[in-house]
Amino acid sequence: MTAAVFPPVPLPTGPAIGEQIAAGAGPVLPDRAGLIDGIASWIDSSAMTALLGEFGGWPRSTGSLADRLRALEEFSAACWDYRKGQLERDQAVGESFTALTDARIRSAARSLGLAGRAMPRNRRFDHVLVLGGGVRTMMARAHLAATILRQGVQATSVAGLGSLRPIPEQNVIAEQFGLGDVATEGDAVAAALRHAFGAAPASEQRSGTTEAGQGWWVRSHVDVRPPVHVLAAPSTRPGQRANTADTLIGWAELLRPASAGARLLVVTTDIFVPFQHCDAVRLLGLPYGCEVETVGFDSSASPWVSPPSTSAILQEIRSAIRSMQALCEALG
Repeated sequence: MTAAVFPPVPLPTGPAIGEQIAAGAGPVLPDRAGLIDGIASWIDSSAMTALLGEFGGWPRSTGSLADRLRALEEFSAACWDYRKGQLERDQAVGESFTALTDARIRSAARSLGLAGRAMPRNRRFDHVLVLGGGVRTMMARAHLAATILRQGVQATSVAGLGSLRPIPEQNVIAEQFGLGDVATEGDAVAAALRHAFGAAPASEQRSGTTEAGQGWWVRSHVDVRPPVHVLAAPSTRPGQRANTADTLIGWAELLRPASAGARLLVVTTDIFVPFQHCDAVRLLGLPYGCEVETVGFDSSASPWVSPPSTSAILQEIRSAIRSMQALCEALG
């Protein structure tokens, strides 16, 4: 017996906002109904139904979308929360599955968008946003972004989004790749993007502190086309490091390129695509009217990182459910 193959499930996204503006459609508002339908289609898909069946089935499939998301989040907390409150993903303790169950989980995950989405459908974007991470992850994401642009996709700028999270322990890895010192995640983002795009050291730099006392900096590399900018974003939560949401907010507020109808390509790791896509739609699509597409490098065959465990994939399906729950709440 082999694992079933499910059709790809589109991620929640609005209409082509840029095309509406070009057509003179007047003020453009987010397609709330379309986003709601997209969330519902994702959680009600045959792939999700089959995945839930591997873990005893979902006890609730009726009620409002908010109620169903809440029940699904609770189910995922009981079955797929391997982090158990730990801050970092590498602190999670997973589990093993039989070969057939493993194959079924991975087949469903691929359908749900956690694999096989490394190249964008569109060919033109205003901005490419490369999400931050450690050295190995950043090398994979930065080189995917560079590859996409070298294959003919057009963009007016590239932005790497990191934080001031200290990562001095990764200097050994950085040295293996011929990179400079990486004191923070932002430094890792900058080093990887310079490596992938062949950029010179930053020619423009600025920094500051938020009203809450959180530091940030921006470095610009304008010797390459499109120009590359790197942001070490401040945290919006005192006492905690900046997360993906903080870096997206930081990009909109500190680099200030966000405008109604801007087309954004978000570049990340494949298993993070659904949850980070929904975060970008919520934080940049709804308030700024940006049009978001998200891709991720193939972590199962990357020269930069080790393949993810099946437990890690399930953990990120849970992350996607939680991000869709947040998006649903933001839609009101």
